[in-house]
Amino acid sequence: MGSLTELQKKQLVDRCNSINVNTLLKYIQSGEITLAELANLSADRREYIDKKIKDQPNPLEQEEWNEIISLIESSGASDELMHKFNAYIKKWEEKRPTGNHVDEAVQKRQELEQVLIEIKRNQEEADWQQVDPFNKSDLLGHLKKYPNTIHAAEIEESLWGLTDKENINALHEYQSLYPEGKFAGEVKNMLESFVEWDSVRATRDVFKVNSYLKEHSNSPFAKQAQLLVAELKQEEIGFMRNNPNGYESVRLMRLLSEGIVSEYELINARAITENILNTIRDIDIVRDLPDVEFAIANSTPECKEGYTDVYFFGIPSTGKTCVLMGLSRSDNLHINLASGGGEYASTLQQYIDVGKTIPRTPGDFVTTLEATISSLASGGLVHKINLVEMSGEEFAFGVANNPDHVFTFEEMGTGVTKLLCNDNRKVFFLVIDPTANVVKIRRTVLRGYDEATGQAIEDEQIGIVNQRTTIQKMVNILQNPDNAEIMKKVDSLHIIMTKSDILGNPVVREEKALKIFQDRYANNILEPLINLCKEYNINAQYDFHPNLYTFSLGDFYVGGLYEYESTDSNRLVNAIRNSTQAERKMTFWDKVKKTFN
Repeated sequence: MGSLTELQKKQLVDRCNSINVNTLLKYIQSGEITLAELANLSADRREYIDKKIKDQPNPLEQEEWNEIISLIESSGASDELMHKFNAYIKKWEEKRPTGNHVDEAVQKRQELEQVLIEIKRNQEEADWQQVDPFNKSDLLGHLKKYPNTIHAAEIEESLWGLTDKENINALHEYQSLYPEGKFAGEVKNMLESFVEWDSVRATRDVFKVNSYLKEHSNSPFAKQAQLLVAELKQEEIGFMRNNPNGYESVRLMRLLSEGIVSEYELINARAITENILNTIRDIDIVRDLPDVEFAIANSTPECKEGYTDVYFFGIPSTGKTCVLMGLSRSDNLHINLASGGGEYASTLQQYIDVGKTIPRTPGDFVTTLEATISSLASGGLVHKINLVEMSGEEFAFGVANNPDHVFTFEEMGTGVTKLLCNDNRKVFFLVIDPTANVVKIRRTVLRGYDEATGQAIEDEQIGIVNQRTTIQKMVNILQNPDNAEIMKKVDSLHIIMTKSDILGNPVVREEKALKIFQDRYANNILEPLINLCKEYNINAQYDFHPNLYTFSLGDFYVGGLYEYESTDSNRLVNAIRNSTQAERKMTFWDKVKKTFN
């Protein structure tokens, strides 16, 4: 039976006494019209309809119930069935026609609710097993599909764990998702503290982050600050180990005093030793060590006659002075501290005893260290040598920055020239720094004096020095026939590769040094050096080949401090001994005889 239009309903009301009474009954039972709306209905018809409504089941109610029963039998529990139950109960709960099934429907609906809850729970559990608890999209997808999920607390915990606490957008996103959630208070505190923390974090300054941690121990970012301090501490220790010369000891002491790092951690990480730590604590470099400038000013070059002069040629910062420092403390080499370079030698020794490298020598500095090489095992034989210290700047400017022609030693323009031209035998070492390629150097050059005031006129001279090119030019100087008289006095010519501590442990560093030399220098200088040695009978005991020696003062630590290790120095002393003539050391009776004679 279709729904009545307004016109049909009016016609039904107007003709209620002429229409089939059973038709009226059906419309009333279907709810299309009520008995009260039929005001003109005759009394006998009204009585008939009332009796039928009370005595007979409502066919529409029966039809809807049968449809529900059929759906139960065919489909079982479903959301559609729940919808049918709800519609049926809402429609017939108040009217309750004869033979209605409202009470039964209410009971079955309750049963269906439990079944559906269990089905949905099982379905959700099956879906939950596929969720990656560490995947934000999976968690949000499950929450969207199951807004009332039994895993709501777990999802909230997981999403909080996945939230980047150092990302303000991520915090706002979480806050919008859980404005009243378990971590709402924490999010609020983080957002309020974020600006200050973010500015501190961005500095990546271990001291600033550590100060923030101390001053904001209750900050929501305290844990992140702790982690960042730990990370930055490891970076500091790594820098100490990888670049000890560039790490200031003052910074180390601050790390210790502020409790950022412990002595045990530094020693255990081999970033420092207990001896070096004690040196940093106990020695004031400025106050406790001699003045280098004073030592330079009070040292003069004087190669004693009859000695062998030992030269070290190399560009600035290659470690030539470090070689001299090492030699000055070798057990078998003894320097005469009363000689012209004695003041400088004494300063070198005091610096090496502390484990501190000496500052770069000035551009025009030249001095000599008068020394002897002897040992108890030598049977009284003594090798007399003059160790020549000259500035790498002078060498570099004299060799590298004059591309127009090949120089003679006489054209280098320093005190070295005079020394080279003496009658002493000589030993040459070419000093190579494996870490250097191009070096920028500056020096002050005297241009003259002002006629009116008499004041010195000085210019700054800047040079870019390529180590490979400079070494090659040095070999060209050695080959120059104008230097033949000097080269005839050379007994040996070898190569020293300094800073060998960076090449690894002593077992592998010689092999690495040899590879560096072969890769960078051998093609340009090795064959010319061998030919040069053959021409002037140099290195005859080594088949005219130069030897390659590695050199390090020892293991370097913070502030450029080191623990002196004499192995490399002793090897160089032996190399010099093997390249020089020896004379027997005078005994007491020899001196007596000489006096009488």
